[in-house]
Amino acid sequence: MRKKAIITGGESILSVIVPTYNCEVYINEGIDSILNQLPDNCELIIVDDGSTDGTSKVLREYESRDNVVVIYSEHKGAAGARNTGIDNANGRYITFMDCDDMLQDGFLEKGLKFMESGADLYIFSIERIPLEGENEVWGVDDREYPSNAEFADAFIIKGRLMVYSNCNKLYKKCIIDKEALRFKEGVVFGEDRLFNFDYIKLCEGSIVTSSLIQLKYMQRSEESMSTRYLPDYFKTILELHEAKADCFINLSKNTTEEQKQEYKRKDI
Repeated sequence: MRKKAIITGGESILSVIVPTYNCEVYINEGIDSILNQLPDNCELIIVDDGSTDGTSKVLREYESRDNVVVIYSEHKGAAGARNTGIDNANGRYITFMDCDDMLQDGFLEKGLKFMESGADLYIFSIERIPLEGENEVWGVDDREYPSNAEFADAFIIKGRLMVYSNCNKLYKKCIIDKEALRFKEGVVFGEDRLFNFDYIKLCEGSIVTSSLIQLKYMQRSEESMSTRYLPDYFKTILELHEAKADCFINLSKNTTEEQKQEYKRKDI
């Protein structure tokens, strides 16, 4: 089931895609953090990934909202739900948010202004909200890299450019569409990283990093994707490492062979 978004004033500037799965307790919090600041020329696409709790009942409350698309699908996993969102997106740019997180207050008003420069990729900072203890910011500097090669140079030399998550980035939809880029389904961990590596290789324009916080990363329980048991964990991590090394080493034009090898050793 799909409800069509009504975009005021023509083309949608940004599509915000949120996959949901069994998140009845907190989904209102996440969706409202978007809708409270969503302009008329942007859309929210919610893809329920076959929830078995009351999530779909909660989502029906949003079906009548302008600029909101609600899609109910069979369970495919987060990658499949994101792909469904991409298939239905109308925005010039696309961003993602997980159903247990929140969009930072005021982000869209400030973040949409960045898109005026027409960069191929925007990477923002994240605020982590732990169960206990102080909040922390996972940040990047305010900088524009004229090409993916220069971005790769910087990543090899200093790292810490927030390349893993898909929830702190604005992607150009025309780049995604050009190569029919999609998240790899059936991957137990790291499908967002693989998507990002493939996307960065396709960038022909600039890549912008910003200290502006896009996301509140909410730790909802002690068990998370990064801490739970994963079968063939080492094999999975090694494959992700090799995909990352392949991306950045092949793109880099102004790093030495010694720097590249040091990056590979340090990263592993």
